[in-house]
Amino acid sequence: MTTSTIPGTRAVRSAWRSPALRAALALALSGVAFALANLLLARVLPKEEYGRFALVLAIATVGILTGPLGANVIVNRQRVDPGWRLIRRTLVTSTLVALILAAAAGVLYPLDLPLLAVVIAVTIAGSCKLVAVGHYQSRQRYGYSLLLSESTNLSLLIAALAATVIRSQTALGPTVIFALCLAAFTVAGWRSVAKDRPGLDYPDPSFPWGEAFSVVAVVSAGMVLMVLERLVIPRTLGLSTLATFSVLATLAGSPFQMLNQGVGFALLPSLRAAPDAAARRAVLRHETAVVVGTCVVSAAAVWWLAPVVARWFLAGRYELPPGLILAAIVVGALKPLGSLAVGAVNAVGSSGALVWLSVIAWLAVATGLAGAWLGLRWELTGIIYGTGAGWLLRALAGSWLAARCLRLAPAASPAEGHLPAVLAEE
Repeated sequence: MTTSTIPGTRAVRSAWRSPALRAALALALSGVAFALANLLLARVLPKEEYGRFALVLAIATVGILTGPLGANVIVNRQRVDPGWRLIRRTLVTSTLVALILAAAAGVLYPLDLPLLAVVIAVTIAGSCKLVAVGHYQSRQRYGYSLLLSESTNLSLLIAALAATVIRSQTALGPTVIFALCLAAFTVAGWRSVAKDRPGLDYPDPSFPWGEAFSVVAVVSAGMVLMVLERLVIPRTLGLSTLATFSVLATLAGSPFQMLNQGVGFALLPSLRAAPDAAARRAVLRHETAVVVGTCVVSAAAVWWLAPVVARWFLAGRYELPPGLILAAIVVGALKPLGSLAVGAVNAVGSSGALVWLSVIAWLAVATGLAGAWLGLRWELTGIIYGTGAGWLLRALAGSWLAARCLRLAPAASPAEGHLPAVLAEE
């Protein structure tokens, strides 16, 4: 019996050819670093302090995606000189975003001035790093761009290991270490860009603010929806409950989040390279089948492993009842499924379709907020399902819009087949 005749071999080879799955596997190591870092912090920090750390991270994550004001996508879509003018622009916009976020966080949440300063530092460093990532994506150097992108999770792991060694009892220590490591990776990334720059001879055009703001509208909405529970829970159920949710998201949500990132990173170039509508639909059907299959396998693994790891590694400090794990699985699976539709629109949609996509994204945020408020009577489980209503709207409305775009989009030119991914960071 040859390898090709072994039952299931053809399906495995077909799945491995999926760009989304291969990118997700490339991101797996980073996802393991993220999960291990959170579990270490949950183990060493008091519950409320771990909740405070998770809150700082959530706020800064929104800032990182918003701070460049689309510069990371502009350099990805166009040939833009990665020089001092670009760096200065990113520093200015990310600083403004960071200050606004820190001011709002100081009013809404129990965060003192040192932690708010960390929010500012992480937002600026992460935003600048994201633009360097976009530059390397535009040159199709995906290995280096992935490495630089996922250095955020490596920084988080370093902070968690340091907190474990020094037995930190407050959130400030690991957040400062995290900010310093992230800044170091950002500097290293831009030093590499500077060495790469002389041979590029890229133009330095005026910044397309209109295009940038349309990009930010979609990306920021997706990121707010991603961390919505972490922003709602401290205001309603407290920091201790946020700590429990962060452990749940780490154990039950990480596989779906890695797959979600894989879809966003790799689907767009595959769709843009397809020569006609039929080929694009074939790509999307294949990717959908792979994503659904991976979600089923991930759900089974999470259902079995999550309570075991929580009981063994965290010494029973965090209770994860079956109903809570099921909620995390259901809502987690909606994320990569919705990203398939978003990726299709970003790949072949017109500028008008991108406007509609931003409308859908913010309607999903509003739906998630309303759902969280309605689900509050069922506490944490209710909030998870409530925010899941936003993810469901994103998936359904995005699929409708994607179907229209795939039907109406013209055939790709040879040059378009090599365009880099757009909005891959979401």
